[in-house]
Amino acid sequence: MTSGASNIISCLANVPGVSQITTGGEVSKPVIRGLAYNHVVVLNEGVRQEGNQWGPEHGMEIDQFAAERIEVLKGPASLFYGSDALGGVINILETSVPATGAIKGELSSFYSTNNMLSANSLMLEGNKNGFVFGARATYKNAASYKTPTECIYNSGFNENNYSLMLGFHKRWGFTHLHISRFNAFVGAIEGARDSVTHRFIDGDGHIIPSNKLNSRKLELPFNNVQHNKISSISNIIINKSQLKVNLGYQSNHRKEFGDNIETPNVYFLLHTFTYDAKYILPARNGFEIALGASGMTQMNTNKGNEFVVPDYFSQDFGGFGFVKKSINKLTINAGVRYDYRSISGKPLFFDSMFLPAETGDTIFKKFHDNFKAVSGAIGATYSLSHEINAKINIGRGYRAPNIYELATSANGAAPDPGTFSFNAGNYNLKPETSLQIDGEITANFKYIDAAVSAFYNTIDNYIYQRNINNETKLFENQQVPVYRFVQGKSLLKGFECGANIHLLKALIFENSIAYVNGTNISTKIPLPFIPATHSTHALKWAVISNKKSLFTNICLKAGLTHTWKQNRFDSFETLTGSYTLYNFSVNSDIKIGKQKLTLFVNGENVTNVKYFDHLNRFKVLDIYNIGRNITFGIFIHFEN
Repeated sequence: MTSGASNIISCLANVPGVSQITTGGEVSKPVIRGLAYNHVVVLNEGVRQEGNQWGPEHGMEIDQFAAERIEVLKGPASLFYGSDALGGVINILETSVPATGAIKGELSSFYSTNNMLSANSLMLEGNKNGFVFGARATYKNAASYKTPTECIYNSGFNENNYSLMLGFHKRWGFTHLHISRFNAFVGAIEGARDSVTHRFIDGDGHIIPSNKLNSRKLELPFNNVQHNKISSISNIIINKSQLKVNLGYQSNHRKEFGDNIETPNVYFLLHTFTYDAKYILPARNGFEIALGASGMTQMNTNKGNEFVVPDYFSQDFGGFGFVKKSINKLTINAGVRYDYRSISGKPLFFDSMFLPAETGDTIFKKFHDNFKAVSGAIGATYSLSHEINAKINIGRGYRAPNIYELATSANGAAPDPGTFSFNAGNYNLKPETSLQIDGEITANFKYIDAAVSAFYNTIDNYIYQRNINNETKLFENQQVPVYRFVQGKSLLKGFECGANIHLLKALIFENSIAYVNGTNISTKIPLPFIPATHSTHALKWAVISNKKSLFTNICLKAGLTHTWKQNRFDSFETLTGSYTLYNFSVNSDIKIGKQKLTLFVNGENVTNVKYFDHLNRFKVLDIYNIGRNITFGIFIHFEN
């Protein structure tokens, strides 16, 4: 990982078809082909990551240094992953196991100039006659980030992560036990400014001095997120079949401090149990068959004195069958899945003092809902020649409403800090179902590698927010708009294209472009948070060096990302202008004895362009995206 990104989702933002919704310098939400939040499933080491991901300011509780390999599945993946995979899947795979007898380690460290981000991670792993182990500790600390015009008050963060893996690799297969703890403190940006100077002010209306703006110390308000996980990943060989079983338990503690540093105003305690099993039969007569079942049990408890969603209990279960048949140059696959979700919410009432009571103003009413759906997919891959392959897929996706969409309450709550609006759930929501057709052609010739993919995705009962009849609510002497969750039919369509041109043996010209068009068919209004069309272009030079040279595997890269203006936007959004960012990177290996070091320098927005990304949630607060950022890093590898 030589990008110097501040979180794991930012590392993926340059993948064609993948974008990120940002809330400050640390929190990022993945967007795949225009779909985000609970439309995208994130798997971490075989277990789906669950941590109140419905919240726009809730990031991924994953150590970016621990991610060695990542797969991105674009489009409906409900067949294998159930509800919430309607938009796609980000699969963070387990790290590779060392060879028998090997003990390896790595010390990673980098520093970024923009927000003085210091990140350090130490890893040790080994394999002793089939007994495998791995351990990692990571610490990150950052001050407030800077745009080209100002330093953003209270946007710093600090994070520490610990993980341990123990397992066995034998002739019967393997089993791994993972234990991890993620703990982050993230400043909450309110964006209040002095009316005359336009400088940031604190809660008492005082202008923030420069030394406080650049401080690493977090001020109120801030968030603390602790995510603990225990999971077991097993692959058991039974004759010529395979049984894959993944079990997981996660506890997510999300605390939001606004009044003092001792007692959180908001405190979600979310417990999640996940279980997944797949049985893969041996191939016969060109047929490959897989059967699977998965489920999730989830319980949320509010332990603070402000309430966004109710205490709730949910239960998911699903099962699928999948078959693949290869006939010469043609491969056909098909599958079908059934899913069921049950969710129950507890009631909550406030008395005249805005305290929980047996009766009073209804904050949450008692409710129980059941959702079920059948999804599936059919696809084909055909090898047109040795160099050219084509594939087409038709998939039906499914997503049950989440607790925020069903039951969030505008009664007795403060407005959302990112949009300054109240949000109200809808207990009558139905599941979303989608039908997507997508195709891809890839070509690999001597001097060019290219890929073109396109998709057309219709979503029935698409869940979105709408301000109805200019509804408002009084808050601190201001009328604040109220947005309610409703449903309608939507359409997403677009394409991704990429071409790597080999100008010389060591010189490659990399190019890609991604386009998404989202429309709410029911209202004839564009969908919100649709990324603008953007393209990337870079020259990559892999310097050929002598094997005895001190510096090896030298790679120089320089390029740009151009983003077109986004003039298709929802009613609560505004037009976003076009911009071009210039970037570069340099990395090289250095071998000292038997040890290897990797050095890198990575520059982003090197000309310090002032711009708004359309998916920047703080655009409404007139806060630009991050300015020039140069990252210096080193990886020290060692092994026995």
